Amino acid sequence: MATTDPSVTAPAERRQRPAARRSFATARSSRLVAAMKMLLPAIALCLIALVVVWPQLLQDPIDTIGGKRISSSDADTLRVANPRFVGVDEKDRPYEIIAASARQESESADAVYLDRPQADMMTESGAWITLTAGSGVWHKRVETVDLGGGVAVYHEAGHQLASDTARVNFGDGSATSDTPTTGQSPTGNVTGEGFRLYDRGARVVFTGKARAVLYGSGTGG
Repeated sequence: MATTDPSVTAPAERRQRPAARRSFATARSSRLVAAMKMLLPAIALCLIALVVVWPQLLQDPIDTIGGKRISSSDADTLRVANPRFVGVDEKDRPYEIIAASARQESESADAVYLDRPQADMMTESGAWITLTAGSGVWHKRVETVDLGGGVAVYHEAGHQLASDTARVNFGDGSATSDTPTTGQSPTGNVTGEGFRLYDRGARVVFTGKARAVLYGSGTGG
């Protein structure tokens, strides 16, 4: 009986295998070339788009906090929510300033911009005076605050002042305004073209054309 050595391959079969491998390699190379033809233009297009858009990305807002966009200029500004500033005047009487928020251009800047500030001062007798406003600028070095957006002054004894603007000096416990002012107290009402408040409310002077209405005492001018 004749036997066949499996290690011996027919010449035709040996010729077919290299040809099949070459065909497979050629097909794979063709697919790779086709894929590169599609991929390279896409990469080039992405790079061009990035070059065009990148400068705009640097100018646009860079982040969000609480749903509010923050620009690159805001990142250089110091912002604080619910700030509180405390100190004492030249007679060691305490004062306090609070606000909804505060903004400072840099750590070395003197001005602090306040949103809805409230300032509290204590008198010699221990009574409190409170000033509120829509906005304000706190000058730390000279211990003054410029108030605007509607200013209201309340004294614990029941006295009230209202004006558009006012400047408060915490060093000497004074406040001034050159805008029309109205005042109320348990004894009557006063109007004037401005006011001067001295010694934390111990004395108030209405400037300009002032008019007072005293309860039970008629009208004075």
